[in-house]
Amino acid sequence: MRTVALLASALGCLLAAVIVLPAAAAAGPARLDKRERAIIRGVNQQRARYGLAPVRPNLRLARAADYHSWEMLDANYFAHASRNGGPFDARIRRFASPRSLAETLAMLGGRCGHGSAGRIVSMWMNSSGHRAILLSGRYRRIGIAKRTGKLGGRRACVVTADFASKR
Repeated sequence: MRTVALLASALGCLLAAVIVLPAAAAAGPARLDKRERAIIRGVNQQRARYGLAPVRPNLRLARAADYHSWEMLDANYFAHASRNGGPFDARIRRFASPRSLAETLAMLGGRCGHGSAGRIVSMWMNSSGHRAILLSGRYRRIGIAKRTGKLGGRRACVVTADFASKR
């Protein structure tokens, strides 16, 4: 009887963790490494220069961004479309459901090392389409992910930044 009670208690704790942890994780900020945080700081410095509110990290968008960075390296391609040819917004909406979405990508040769965050933000600011996304007041949340791997047979740092409206 004691074994049954212990098993029931353990099962109850496991069930509570399965229900509560995803909700808590979705509400919290994304877990970013120092280079990803540096990219967001760089984006927000550019936004501040133009009087715009900062973008805030979002876990669901970060998951969408990480999935796409992984997917591009795994399938050896670099594009906004998903591996199956689907549009980027359909992919992101599997993770989050804001009204407005945008995506920026970056690729550097080698690793995502020291100075890479500044180079990435600079690349985006020097591209009219990417600059428009970074400086849009419509977007208030960001999910960012960088991954290093092989792309086209060469070592590459691939970064996906998914932007979304507040709701």
